[in-house]
Amino acid sequence: MSVAPLSIAYLGDAASAAAFALAGVAAEAPAPGAERSAFERACTGAHLVLLGARCAAALPADVLARALASLAPLVAIVPDPAGTTPLPDAARRVRRELGIEA
Repeated sequence: MSVAPLSIAYLGDAASAAAFALAGVAAEAPAPGAERSAFERACTGAHLVLLGARCAAALPADVLARALASLAPLVAIVPDPAGTTPLPDAARRVRRELGIEA
């Protein structure tokens, strides 16, 4: 029994994209304003899409929310190396989904 390879895409800053590419990941550093089209391309061809926090912040909120809730492809946000873009508050999202917080 053979297992199909998992295809992974990374969208984010150029330095991180270069590092991910060295690991065999399809990586891209989209130009400002091109994040959404790059994200849509990545979602059509990858099982897992990793988004740098800055790239995730550039996507429309509804597009990002749907992608994070979807099971295919899996989408995850990774911190930027400088840590300048805050990550979504996962605890707040869980409380909101549970109806504990509006």
